[in-house]
Amino acid sequence: MKKIALVTGGNSGIGYATAKLLKEKDYEVFISGRNSDRLKQATDELGVQSVLADMSKPEDIHKLATGFLESGLDVLVNNAGVPKFVPISDFTVDDFAEVFNTNVRGPLLLIQALLLALEKRQGSITTVTSIATDKGIPTAFLYAASKGGVNAFTRNLAVELAPKRIRINAVAPGPIDTPIFTKVGLKPEEVEDFKKTLESRTPMERFGKPEEVAQVIVAQLESTYVTGAVWVVDGGVSVV
Repeated sequence: MKKIALVTGGNSGIGYATAKLLKEKDYEVFISGRNSDRLKQATDELGVQSVLADMSKPEDIHKLATGFLESGLDVLVNNAGVPKFVPISDFTVDDFAEVFNTNVRGPLLLIQALLLALEKRQGSITTVTSIATDKGIPTAFLYAASKGGVNAFTRNLAVELAPKRIRINAVAPGPIDTPIFTKVGLKPEEVEDFKKTLESRTPMERFGKPEEVAQVIVAQLESTYVTGAVWVVDGGVSVV
């Protein structure tokens, strides 16, 4: 029987690379995303199935989960997230809601909605977090706080879900070459300058690739004695 995997935010970046790798490993793969055009393109390129869903909307999460309640689910990759970098002097209640509804509430509601499906196949969950939780980065406090929440619920749910034979972990990427930098409002020349600065501070002197994070995510999903862990994938940034 084929294993079934769901990757949220699977239409680009780390999610796309993870869905591709799971497909290559003969999983039956489903991806979700909130942009219909990008989702359709990724679906066609990867040869997977997809569901249009916005992780900030509880009704979309319910719709997404419903399709797996009968079949069960082996793998859930909570990759969808909102990058938001704003000075403390400028951030608003709407900014807070946007980031936390997508990055924290969304994954939690999806896990809750999929509990029976995951328990049916003794499934595994991985959520994509960030090394921003432990690094001082100007204007990143809101994003970092949301990812810190992911780390916290990962460790606590690992204990709660162990009796159900459901494992839950997280992967914390560092500087990875994904579209995230264009989503935070930086101009192309600012993106290039920012990348050069980050590369100079990375022991491996380069950005990571989405495929390299995907390899760690899949390894974590298939490591059957690992739960409650946060694996760092950052080229050594966190140790300098």
